[in-house]
Amino acid sequence: MDHHWQQILKAVPRFTSFRGTLDASKANGDRESREPPPIDRTYEKKRRRHHRGTKQSFRSRERPPAVTDDQCVEWTDLPAPFTIDVKGDPNGSNYGFRHEIPSYYHPSKRAVLGSESILGFSAQESGRARHDKDLLSRKLRLDIKHQKLVRKDRNEYSPSRDVKGADFVPLQISRGRKSNREGHHHRQRSPQSSVTEQTTDDSCTDTDGGQLSARDDDVQQERADLRRDLDRNPANWHAWLRLVKLQDQVDGSSLPGSTNDNRRSNAEVSLAIYERALQSVADLEGRAQIYLGMMSKALIFWERDKIVSRWETILGQCPLHLQLWRKYLDFHHSTLSGSTLEETRKYYLDSLAILQKQKDYVGYPQAKQSTIYTIQVYVLLRLSLLLNEGGYSELAVATWQALLEFGFNNASQNSRSRSHTENPPIDLFVTGRVGRSATVETSSTFEQFWDSEVPRIGELNAKGWSNFADSEGEQWQPLSAKGPFSEDDSTGIKSWAEAERRVSDSARVPGRTTDEPLADPFRVVLFSDIQFAMIEPPTLSDHSTLLTAFLRFCYLPPCSDLSTSKTRLWDSDQFVQNQMLYDHPRPAKSLLEKPSALESDSGHLNGGVTPNPRHHTSLPNAFQFPLVNYEISSDNLFCSPGQWFSAFASWGERPSQTPKDFVVRVLQMLAGRGIGSDGFAEYVLSLELQISPKTVRKSAKSLLKKRPANLRLYNAFYLIECYLGNIEAADKVCNTALHLINRLGEEARRDAILLWRSRVWQHLAIGEAGNALERLLEYGLEEGLGTKGINGGVLDSTSSAIHLRLRNALTAGRDHMLSLSLHTHAVYFSDLLVLADYLINDLSLEAALSSFKTHLQSFHAKSSSIRAAEALFRQFFARLLFIHTMQKHPYSPSFIRSFLAESIAVFPHNTIFLSLYAWNESKFRIEDRVRGILRETVLANHQHCDHNEGDNSDHIISQFFAVHTDMQRGLLLGSNHNAIRGTFERALSSEGAAHSTGFWKLYFLFEHSSGNVERANEVFWRAVGACPWAKEIYMLAFECLGDGEMNEGDLRAVHDLMVQRELRIRVAL
Repeated sequence: MDHHWQQILKAVPRFTSFRGTLDASKANGDRESREPPPIDRTYEKKRRRHHRGTKQSFRSRERPPAVTDDQCVEWTDLPAPFTIDVKGDPNGSNYGFRHEIPSYYHPSKRAVLGSESILGFSAQESGRARHDKDLLSRKLRLDIKHQKLVRKDRNEYSPSRDVKGADFVPLQISRGRKSNREGHHHRQRSPQSSVTEQTTDDSCTDTDGGQLSARDDDVQQERADLRRDLDRNPANWHAWLRLVKLQDQVDGSSLPGSTNDNRRSNAEVSLAIYERALQSVADLEGRAQIYLGMMSKALIFWERDKIVSRWETILGQCPLHLQLWRKYLDFHHSTLSGSTLEETRKYYLDSLAILQKQKDYVGYPQAKQSTIYTIQVYVLLRLSLLLNEGGYSELAVATWQALLEFGFNNASQNSRSRSHTENPPIDLFVTGRVGRSATVETSSTFEQFWDSEVPRIGELNAKGWSNFADSEGEQWQPLSAKGPFSEDDSTGIKSWAEAERRVSDSARVPGRTTDEPLADPFRVVLFSDIQFAMIEPPTLSDHSTLLTAFLRFCYLPPCSDLSTSKTRLWDSDQFVQNQMLYDHPRPAKSLLEKPSALESDSGHLNGGVTPNPRHHTSLPNAFQFPLVNYEISSDNLFCSPGQWFSAFASWGERPSQTPKDFVVRVLQMLAGRGIGSDGFAEYVLSLELQISPKTVRKSAKSLLKKRPANLRLYNAFYLIECYLGNIEAADKVCNTALHLINRLGEEARRDAILLWRSRVWQHLAIGEAGNALERLLEYGLEEGLGTKGINGGVLDSTSSAIHLRLRNALTAGRDHMLSLSLHTHAVYFSDLLVLADYLINDLSLEAALSSFKTHLQSFHAKSSSIRAAEALFRQFFARLLFIHTMQKHPYSPSFIRSFLAESIAVFPHNTIFLSLYAWNESKFRIEDRVRGILRETVLANHQHCDHNEGDNSDHIISQFFAVHTDMQRGLLLGSNHNAIRGTFERALSSEGAAHSTGFWKLYFLFEHSSGNVERANEVFWRAVGACPWAKEIYMLAFECLGDGEMNEGDLRAVHDLMVQRELRIRVAL
């Protein structure tokens, strides 16, 4: 019988995957020869080797007793420490599940990294576990336990080559073909797992996890549900977009470490889904959203010619979609890395011609005309910013002078009637004559005005085009201008850089032919250079679009009264939000060495409020983030330094590419002529208060003379006096305005709530809660509108009747404003209701929060105006929490954390909520919640986000904030150069920040200030490749890398590259 089994075993093929493990000699040992042994006893042998010292064999071991029904616990009756995990480990999608992780083997045969080649690790076996890993010699093995030397095989740990004395540390020792030792099994890929190796160009790290397994039940179930829904309703474009998002999750193409091949494969599949969706979706908005996603994937898989051709087809079908035009401009702006600035400018001019051709078609109704005008203004904004970053600041400023003169000072009063009939489709990209935005007569008149070189808008003594036509071309005597440098002043590459910087800083506005001397004739901008900017606003309501675009060009925060749903899309545009390009931030190294944000606040300061946290190093600074992305109200326009977020604090400190006096003169002229809303006039006064506080009173009185019944301007004047410290004058202004209320009409009286609210907040901000309550109770009295409350009558602040009257009056006012769809005014009334509950209940945050949640229900809607109102209401309550905290009243940090986390979940890019959350968490060093909320909420690519707002991960403001918080975190909370560098890399690898010139400059300054010259040099050239049009990026080589990092030849090569790219160079080398 034994011989029979030996013959059978010999017939079994000896493949690696099927090994006979029974040895004939051992088979005849202790077992009975008549019993046929099992074919594979490897498992039993291994178990016996692990239990050699035991008397009980594997077969005789008793199994554990079965669990009875009485010992089972229902899922709903689990004890408190235990939870039910129905989704599994979320990190399994990033790092792989345990059943997918192969066994670990030492690739270097247990060699010691960085040590001499004779040393290595050896694992000793003792009983059931392996332990006692000792450092051994490759020739001798030291048994530490018994203190004796054991001689080992000299080749057991011999490496393939000796690296002793080398100037590098090998991470993996190369070796020949692996021997098939027992216990070493090769890992076999599961056909159901989606695991790829990371082979990208910029990384050499191997990953076995990193992608979402196809066994994720939730994703697979949702995909199946979507397919069933699309079978029933194929026109549901939301479902198609969601299906593409799930496809990205399944193959992991959106995860870090994804390979180029994987991304191309995913793009091919996604493009097929998009093409299928286009066959079923007829809705224009749905098709536009599908096109947006499709063209993003097309950049990965299609050739450039095919993308250009497809863009022409798309814009012909959806010519009125702003996001499609934005994506189209981004494509040309970012893919022409080797082109000149003039070639990039040509694409913008072609886009303007296409839009003008569409606009001049008389069949468009007025609403579509306004939409086209908004797109035209956006294209001009992008073009002017491109020219400004390329060094052509004179041409960029002249473009806006022409736009503003033609839009607001038009002598011909451009209002043309257009028919309201629908238009047939037009081929936008066919060549031919393009319609003009103005008549021949209007164009001729404006050309005469421009070439006469009279003062234009923004310049001293400017009166505008309309006054020029009325005065029959009265000439202006030009001022003599002399540049600080001539072309012969630079004798070397370093002196050239200094001269170029000084000349550029002094020549930012267009010159005149009469300038003496005219050192640079290119400073003169002719009419033919700005003729493309002659576009007419179809209606007066379109003036707000033009004003908003001009504020963006000057890198000013938006005016809330002028913002629309379309202009709010510009907030996340990486080519618009580039104000950091002209910043000169502190060295990033000092931000790590001096973590001022970690200092704990102590003591009361001036009644509980610090006079200026920006200069107070013992308090966490909640206002350090320089970018503004929130709803701007009078709280932000006229707040005292250090009391709240100021809209213009960072702009006043930041170097501006456009002269600040020029900007203020432009806005003053427009506000003085009644252009814009009352909110715009308030905005202009606030800006002047920051730039020229000595003249702001005169400007406020001038505006009030023109608008004597405007209570909003009275409120601005009152806040100006409070800001300047003139409390008596402020009370006089407020009392004068309140006495006017009864003599005003119903529409004018609506703004009275602003005065009442400002009075309450002014007392509350300086710690006078009692006075704040008295001012608030006055509103509830009928006499308070006229005499008693104003003249200082004594009120019983504890009277329940007065409290009830106050609540009824505020509730009635709120409901009335909601009925008129005046959501911002309704927020003012709701804010006073919250303050009333807070003050009446002895500064109780719980009572204030309960009132806030009750009134917040009135502002739950998806329309842009109601969402803005909700954000404003949340900001008001956040200010209350901040003042309560700074005045050292009792509070729970978790209370504030909970509210801010909820607000961030609703408005993930609001910099007030983000900054306050980081400020609140800076007091605790146990958990780093800021990184968690940034990763999980702010920068997460949510699948159900509003398609008008785009993906969170692509928002440029949030990317800036992530870097800012890493720099402010400090070494004690785990921040270091590598962590900050990783945040930069993640941001610049995203589609929404890859070509942000401000981001690239900040990254370079961080590496340079860290002392890492090689990395700084590498980042510089990467920035040049990503933003070849930005002159400021090239100048970093001369100003930061010219002291030894780059020699004169390298710097001259950079200069030659600037000339090749046709950037503006004012001083000859």
